[in-house]
Amino acid sequence: MFRITDTVKHLIIINVLLWLATIVLLNQGIFDLNKLLAFHFPAGRDFKIWQFITHMFMHASVNPVTGQIIIYHLLFNMFGIWMFGTPLEQMWGRNKFLFFYFSAGIGAVLLQLAFQYYEFQTAVASIVEVPVTSELIDIIAKANAETSAGRINGELLFNNIAPALTEAG
Repeated sequence: MFRITDTVKHLIIINVLLWLATIVLLNQGIFDLNKLLAFHFPAGRDFKIWQFITHMFMHASVNPVTGQIIIYHLLFNMFGIWMFGTPLEQMWGRNKFLFFYFSAGIGAVLLQLAFQYYEFQTAVASIVEVPVTSELIDIIAKANAETSAGRINGELLFNNIAPALTEAG
């Protein structure tokens, strides 16, 4: 067994602390850290530029439908950081490992963004001929968040587009 490196240990601590803070603040009704730090669609109202970085430290913590605490997402991600991060940091050193860590996180969110943009644009275009505004995106995302943990997909979008357009119009 190999000893955990300092950088990996610090990354795990940061991730766990933010996960716990998200749960505590949400349960106390104080604030939802996901709204500020998790990645949101850039055309939406909750998007902030720093989310390209901060999303890497946010993990599913509470199921928005049932309110149950979710720990498996955090556990598997931290296991991966420990299992793969420790030997990579030992081999590359701290700076190269951190460059890899952040490059992988930014690359992942850019890939997710490209997919979401394509899926969202094609779903809206196939359903209705209206301009896509940030208000419409917020209405649709809110409708989807209530039923699918914030994931935008064509079927849910189709089921929610009529009420969203009625609400917007």
